[in-house]
Amino acid sequence: MLNPFKRNKEDVVFNMFKERLEKKGLTIKSIDEEDFIYIDIGESDLKISLENVRLNYKRDSDETHIDDLIDVIISHSFKIDDWEKIKDKIYIQFIPNDFDFGNTVNEKVTNEFSKAFTLSLNNGYSFITNDDLCDWNISLKDLQDQADFNLGILLDKVKIELEDIDGHKLGMINIDEVSLKSSCLFSLKIKDLVKDNIGYPFYAVIPVRDFCYIFSEEDFEYFSQRLGSVVLDEYNNSGYAITTEILRFSESGVEAIGKY
Repeated sequence: MLNPFKRNKEDVVFNMFKERLEKKGLTIKSIDEEDFIYIDIGESDLKISLENVRLNYKRDSDETHIDDLIDVIISHSFKIDDWEKIKDKIYIQFIPNDFDFGNTVNEKVTNEFSKAFTLSLNNGYSFITNDDLCDWNISLKDLQDQADFNLGILLDKVKIELEDIDGHKLGMINIDEVSLKSSCLFSLKIKDLVKDNIGYPFYAVIPVRDFCYIFSEEDFEYFSQRLGSVVLDEYNNSGYAITTEILRFSESGVEAIGKY
């Protein structure tokens, strides 16, 4: 019988994904016309896209992107109802506003993207829903406070690397948890981290979740005119795109002051 989900040899990511999924005892239920993959696991009916994995695999030929996605899928096979057991794994990620958020707990940041609350398990992230808040018997503020507390702990490990370009300082986040680079900027502790080297308020670009540049107000004109090609290249050719906006971080919050 012909396998309905067999792809040509050139679809390397799908073929590796399917093979490794089956080794875990899981199978693909169906694939729709938009190439979304459906998998039944535990109490969940998952809708999976390989688009971001394909982009990242094309960028750096790293198979761990596939393994990380499968780990996230497997994490849906068990449900954790005990808030105390998972609260230290609560973080935030950023999603373009054209995403179908459904029941996902999210907050709008700019007209381009929103903050989504996530649970970090097995090197991947799954979205937190309003149903999860009910199961955990916590409020939205409890979730917000915990996410910022966890980011604060993460910021204690963050180093700001500075590159001097014609006398202008360009800052980069250095942290092992690369998928949280952009998230780190939204910690309440970020002011203390940057005030002595970049200054505060400051500007940032976060085209994708594992890439960000930060620079000072006095260097705004210099860098805003020079980072466009890098931002657009990351945004268009890497997985987990966020925005091409230039963001200003200040006491009054985060605002977009332009975009590439």
